[in-house]
Amino acid sequence: MIRLSALFVALGFLAQSAHAEVLIDITENVAKEAVGTTTLDDLSINDTALIYSGFCVSDGRLYIPGWTAAATLASDTFKATGVMLRVTVLPGKKLKGLYVDAAQAQQVAKGDANAAPVISKDDYNTAVRRDVGRIFVGGTFGTQACEQEQHENPLRKMTIFEVESVNGQTSLSALLKSVAK
Repeated sequence: MIRLSALFVALGFLAQSAHAEVLIDITENVAKEAVGTTTLDDLSINDTALIYSGFCVSDGRLYIPGWTAAATLASDTFKATGVMLRVTVLPGKKLKGLYVDAAQAQQVAKGDANAAPVISKDDYNTAVRRDVGRIFVGGTFGTQACEQEQHENPLRKMTIFEVESVNGQTSLSALLKSVAK
């Protein structure tokens, strides 16, 4: 009995002395500056950015967290494919989105201002439909409630941008109709 008590006391001391040694003593902005990241929060009204859609949902509407990073197509070493979202910041923390040919956007970012489209109209429409379908995939790599996004990122203050329209459409049904087969 004495040995068992001594074991529990020793384990108690170990548990009390075992703690994280790394202090979080910087802000998110310091980390962003160190990496050179630009996010939606850094943009002004009428600024545009290319992003890989990272929607969250609240009250049956689409939002994008302000911490969403702008794509770095000019310096990326991978070849962009499919579609990505070009967003324009509007007053009142709103965004207007337009799906664009990601490979063409990458060519433009690398200096070819006259780059021709890379994907066909049918492939573009298919890629947009797939991206809309991904909105309904939950979990870590899918669309979550905006509140859950904030919960999973406790060190960051989240602002959200309401998605006012995508490809000129204000509902997913209209967007799907516009890219139907």
